[in-house]
This record gives sequence, C-alpha cells and structure tokens, in this order.
Amino acid sequence: MISVCVPTYNRNDLLYESLEVPLCDDRVSEIVVSDDCSQDSVWNDLIEFCKNKPKISLFRNASNQDCFINKKLSVERATNKYVIILDSDNQISKEYIDAVFNQHWQPNRILQPSFAKPAFDFRDYNSLVVTKGNISKYIEKPMFEVMLNAMNYFANREEYLRFWDGSINPVTSDSIWQNYNWLKGGNEIYVTPSMHYDHRVHDGSHYKQNNKRTPKGFHKEILNKIKLLK
Repeated sequence: MISVCVPTYNRNDLLYESLEVPLCDDRVSEIVVSDDCSQDSVWNDLIEFCKNKPKISLFRNASNQDCFINKKLSVERATNKYVIILDSDNQISKEYIDAVFNQHWQPNRILQPSFAKPAFDFRDYNSLVVTKGNISKYIEKPMFEVMLNAMNYFANREEYLRFWDGSINPVTSDSIWQNYNWLKGGNEIYVTPSMHYDHRVHDGSHYKQNNKRTPKGFHKEILNKIKLLK
C-alpha cells in the first residue's frame, strides 16, 4: 500500500479533481492533504469535502509555511513507506499507479514520470537511470532541466525526508533543489515508462504566482552544481 501526499493552499476545485483517482484506487490506502493555512472559506469547504472519506487524512498548518515546507510536511504526515508526492492542481491516472506497481521499489530510487501532459514530454529519457555520475551528460539536453523541476513522483518516505534540506527556501526551484540533494547523496532517479500524469499550467499555479520570489540566481547556481556532480 502507498500514500498520496498532497500539499495545497487556497485551492479546492482542482484539488478535488486531483483526488478522484487516488480515492478510487485500493492500492492507495492513505491520502494526506496538507493545507497551508488557506483562508477560512476554503478550509471549511475542504472539511466538508473530506467528511465520510476515511482514506483522507486532513491537516491544516497553524500558519502559512510556503510550498517547499508544506510539501515536506505532507510527506512527514504519511504513514506508509512509499509515497506519491502530488501537487494539488495536477492529476494522476490509474495507468500512472499501474506504472508504479510494475516497478521494483528501491529506497534509493525515485520513480520519475516520463510525461507531464500535455506540455512537458520527457519520454526521450524513458528507462534512464539518473545518477550523480551521469547527470552532467543530460542536464543541458531538451526538457531535462524541466523534468528535474517537475516532481509529482514516487519516493521512499524516509529517504525523501533524509535528503530534504531546508537551509534555503527555493520557492519555485524546490523540486530541482530536492533532486540535487537526492542525487548528491548517491541516490537515483528512474524515468519510468508509461508513468504519465496531467500537469496543469494556469494563472493560479504556484510557479506563475511565485517565480519572482525565488532567490535571485539560485536556479542557475543549482544547475552549475548539478554539472559538477561526480
């Protein structure tokens, strides 16, 4: 059994659509919804939605923690060894979960989707095992950097938390920062065939709303560090 961890903030309609497949799939025993102190009307609506849905474990942060920390909190609050970390405006399918269960799970290996439909296609890297020893060969290739900053992937809960580094708030570079620390620690990212999901880009997305808050030069700095990994 696995958990689906969903950090969310002031978003309900898209969130409810994101939960449709996990709610109906028996292989998902737990859905952790971690609300980052949304406005009361949003929170109260979320409480009503979660009633009579015992699979959902609902949490609310006492104060707004921002996306990077809330994502970590959603994973901390899970009780299964393996988790899907899902943004609250995206959707996974039964086929996504099938692809996860068709793999041999390893604590040191993230299962990375190969297609974030419709715009972000990573299928050229199907079955690639990314490590600190080979990532410099790929980091400047088409869509590879985007893939590293997309997340919505499957990971071992304890390992994800072990390599989470909160020394800086990376804001919209949070996924590539997490993946850099993950690979630096000697772990792997596997680009998983048939592991596709809907990545919805919209005016209310975290990236569009907060990209200007990302520390100046931070994303480029991470890319340079990635190129030096060995």
